[in-house]
Amino acid sequence: MSEPIRFSLDGNEAEAQAGETIWQVAQRHGIEIPHLCWLPKPGYRADGNCRACMVEIDGERVLAASCIRRPTPGMKVHAASERAKASRQLVFELLIGDQPERAAAHDPESRLWQWADTLDVDGSRFPRR
Repeated sequence: MSEPIRFSLDGNEAEAQAGETIWQVAQRHGIEIPHLCWLPKPGYRADGNCRACMVEIDGERVLAASCIRRPTPGMKVHAASERAKASRQLVFELLIGDQPERAAAHDPESRLWQWADTLDVDGSRFPRR
């Protein structure tokens, strides 16, 4: 068995096992990071394409999708930074802007709407198509 990977997650030391993603470690540490592309069910896999789980990593210019990014030793990850939170809110605004009004949605209690509620995103500044 390989040595655990030690890194910083929101200022606290965290350990990942080989192959674990930042998102998986965050879940284990009780840190909720929004996600839409992955569920422990057939047909779901973490692809990093929904961009709902973005985190900030010290020394990197762009944010990273925590569902596919694996930590490295000494990495400093910020899931609760203002930049990461603003990015996630923007993603949900964009997604909601492409949906019918919540009252008309086929599933107004879907994970999309639940995460939007958690992030205090109640509408979109972007026009509907």
